[in-house]
Order: sequence, then C-alpha cells, then structure tokens
Amino acid sequence: MNKTSDSLNSSASPESGATDSLWQPSWWQWLISALSGTVETEKQIAWLKKHNEEMRKYNERLRKSNEEFAKNNEVLKQSGNDLRSENERLAELLSKIDASFSKHGINLPLASKPKQP
Repeated sequence: MNKTSDSLNSSASPESGATDSLWQPSWWQWLISALSGTVETEKQIAWLKKHNEEMRKYNERLRKSNEEFAKNNEVLKQSGNDLRSENERLAELLSKIDASFSKHGINLPLASKPKQP
C-alpha cells in the first residue's frame, strides 16, 4: 500500500504516535486556505477602495450639480420677484390710466384682463 492511503486510513493523532510528517499536510492545507482567504479579502478591499473612490467622485459631481441648481434657483426666484414687481407697477399704471380716462370721459371698450397667478 502506498503511504498516503495508510495515513488516511489510520487515525493520525499525537496519542497514536503520529509523527509531524502526518500533521504537515493538514497544516499546509490550513495555510493555503488561510492565504486564499487573505487573497480574497485583499480583492474585496481593492474593490471597496475602487468603489469608494467612484462614490466620492459621484458625490462630488452631485455636490457641484446641487450648487448649480441652487444658483439657478436663486436666479429664478429673483426673476419671479422682478416680474411680480413689474406686474404691480403695470397694474398701478393701468389703474392711473383708467382713472384719467374716466375723469376726462374717455370710454374704451373693456379688454379682458389676464388672470394673475
């Protein structure tokens, strides 16, 4: 019989007088298994680092985009305020014109007024 099958068939333990040579294959298997786990862990760490860098860049793009949207929002608010002020000014002028026409007896056909938002 070959020595490998003898070692597999017999119970290898320190009490049965097993030598260090019988324990080495399991120790090497453990080492290979541990190193394989280390390699897999290193792969996962590398993937996580790459993923984190991608997320950092994505977050930076989102931050810049949000800043741009905030600026545009301010511009739009100001435009809305400007339009509101202009509408109020025009409504006041129209009221003055209407009062002046009424005072002087000028009658114009009534125009439909646009609805205010």
